[in-house]
Amino acid sequence: MPIRRWTRPLAGVLLAGTLVACGGTADDNVGVFKGVPDVAVAGSVSNDLTIDSADGATLAFAKTELTAGTGEIKVTFNNKGVVPHNWVLVNPGEEDKTVADAATATNFEAANALAHTKTIDGGANDTATFNIAEPGTYSYVCTYPGHYAAGMKGTFKVVAAGGGGAAPAGGGAGVTVDSAAGADLKFAQTELSASAGSVKVTFNNVGAVPHNVVIVKPGEEQKAVDSAVANAPDFTPSADTSLAHTKTINAGETDSVDAQLEPGTYSYICAYPGHYAAGMKGTLTVK
Repeated sequence: MPIRRWTRPLAGVLLAGTLVACGGTADDNVGVFKGVPDVAVAGSVSNDLTIDSADGATLAFAKTELTAGTGEIKVTFNNKGVVPHNWVLVNPGEEDKTVADAATATNFEAANALAHTKTIDGGANDTATFNIAEPGTYSYVCTYPGHYAAGMKGTFKVVAAGGGGAAPAGGGAGVTVDSAAGADLKFAQTELSASAGSVKVTFNNVGAVPHNVVIVKPGEEQKAVDSAVANAPDFTPSADTSLAHTKTINAGETDSVDAQLEPGTYSYICAYPGHYAAGMKGTLTVK
């Protein structure tokens, strides 16, 4: 389940496109922000981020710095290595404590961090969705034993969203799709439309069997289905075969996913075994 943490609203005036020095020292950015940190306006910064581990047995992230805007942020972590890893967001200065707490936790996951993915094996991916209300500088680490000490860490910068509270990545559109009722293998809506940018897709399973929603480019539907079938028992496709997907959820459940989409026509399908072949698909038009 995505972890959501809210901090106190930032007091002060945000000037679009500038860096505002508000006094204090670098230490003012630690923890709950003793002073008001330097602030930049997000502009075209994306809140849908991807980060990979280094390849092989190297204990490092492929990127050591990420930047996002205030508000809801989605980070997808791909384990490109051969050993387990995770991605954990913390306040600066809390890295050692978080790693120590995770050492005795299930799967070495830091439940009390600002946000975290699952600990995943090589070749897998997981996503953390969370909210940061204040601009500032944070740290991200891997809490698997020995990995942070070996240097698996980075810096996460959050800048102020643009004027009027607009989503930094643009768009901000949302669509909702339901499954058909009962055991029918189809979506209740077979055509959806949204504005380009960050599109939140909310899926309600009102049927009687498990379903998911997978967004793909036209012509790549079967590739995503084949990937999902190989990924039992979740039956969700790998990151390189889909643009975005919800979890596979049971009857009566709801899940959502944020997709960064350019103008164009996309397909959405259910990748649960047999469902796409039975006609569980639709068209998403992004303008």
